Amino acid sequence: MRRVTIKEVAALAGVSPSTVSRVLNGKDAGHMRPETKERVLAAIRALDYTPAKAARTLRKRKTGVIAILLPDISNPFFSLLARGVASVAFEHGLSTLICDSDNSLEKETQFWDILLAEGVDGVVFVPVGEPDGAKVEKLRRRGVEMVIADRRVPGFPVVEADNRGGSASLAELLVSLGYRRIAYLAGPKGVSTAEDRLEGFQVALEKHGLSPTVVRCGDFTYESGYSLAREVLSQHPGMEAIVAGNDLMAIGALRAAEDLGIAVPRKLGIAGFDHVFPADLVRPRLTTVAVPAYQMGKEAMRLLIEGAKAPERKVLPVKPILGESTPRR
Repeated sequence: MRRVTIKEVAALAGVSPSTVSRVLNGKDAGHMRPETKERVLAAIRALDYTPAKAARTLRKRKTGVIAILLPDISNPFFSLLARGVASVAFEHGLSTLICDSDNSLEKETQFWDILLAEGVDGVVFVPVGEPDGAKVEKLRRRGVEMVIADRRVPGFPVVEADNRGGSASLAELLVSLGYRRIAYLAGPKGVSTAEDRLEGFQVALEKHGLSPTVVRCGDFTYESGYSLAREVLSQHPGMEAIVAGNDLMAIGALRAAEDLGIAVPRKLGIAGFDHVFPADLVRPRLTTVAVPAYQMGKEAMRLLIEGAKAPERKVLPVKPILGESTPRR
């Protein structure tokens, strides 16, 4: 039988999930009218609602605050992921605190001290690279739950996409369209998402006796895609396609080709990964791989509420999307 959610109780009572949470946790005194509390209790009885033990435990700890520590909130992929986390947190009467490390390992490390001081109950964490083990362990000793999203960290539960499989599918698609001289602009070294995507692409090409003509590593930003693509296109004339580790880098490559006077897609094909909304706004519309970022955030928050521990791992399916940027050659 499907479990009734706190959001459904709130809807029936005409209140917010946080109001239901206060009633459940005995913290309604001074926060609501008696008639409001009675509506909530009536809704609980009507729906036969029983709060999940793990969620109830998480809420009762200290603050009811969940931190979302991300590398770059301006990246639409991470914005969607954060919205997914926040939506599930809200259903359970929990608040969210977004922390943007700005792709800086130093800033990410500083955030651990801030989160300890804030007394957060849990963290959904997308690491920049290899996190500070001592800082992370200190949070764990304080009883702070943590789930990793999008990228792996040993010793923690994770929700990620099928990056290898998606990248292999993208390679197969490009080969079927006649592309042979392909440059690959990867994400940062040491980041599992970037390495999985590069590896999946390379392995798929090897099955056809091919390999990327050029491989360069960037940092998943538009600026990185632009500078790397400009370098590759200037030094390696005759390139047939550029594949980027994410859509922002691919859009940067698209702009670099334009600035160099290389017509896309007539002279050069370009593809990305993630299927964030700008991929459909640029012209030509990008070929990419759709990753369910919003669902990833929701699943990560659910694991956090359930108290998941390593080695629990959820891998979400992805889907290649053929755009206008890689026509048949």
